[in-house]
Amino acid sequence: MSRKLVILDSAKEEFIDIKSSVQRDFGDLTWNKINAEYKDASRLIKNEPDSGSPIALLKDLGINNIKYRLVKQTRIVYEYDDRLILIHMFISTRRDFATHLLKRLFR
Repeated sequence: MSRKLVILDSAKEEFIDIKSSVQRDFGDLTWNKINAEYKDASRLIKNEPDSGSPIALLKDLGINNIKYRLVKQTRIVYEYDDRLILIHMFISTRRDFATHLLKRLFR
């Protein structure tokens, strides 16, 4: 079954910020390598969304269709069903994940 993958506008903005930061601090060569990892992660999310890591906070609430996949120090948080995958956010592992997640998902 093929699902459509959609990156929400807020997640696109976060991705652009990550790209700018990596390019500024480490250069284009490093960005190209990291971007390839993001592309690989996106393919995995699209083809095997259930293989992502569960989010304990949400799992405790009975929400099992929102997961994340780690790329370097960034969590790609996504929600999925039989037809669609929504990428909600790209969030640094250094941020307060629970607070940001609840703020973003339930606003």
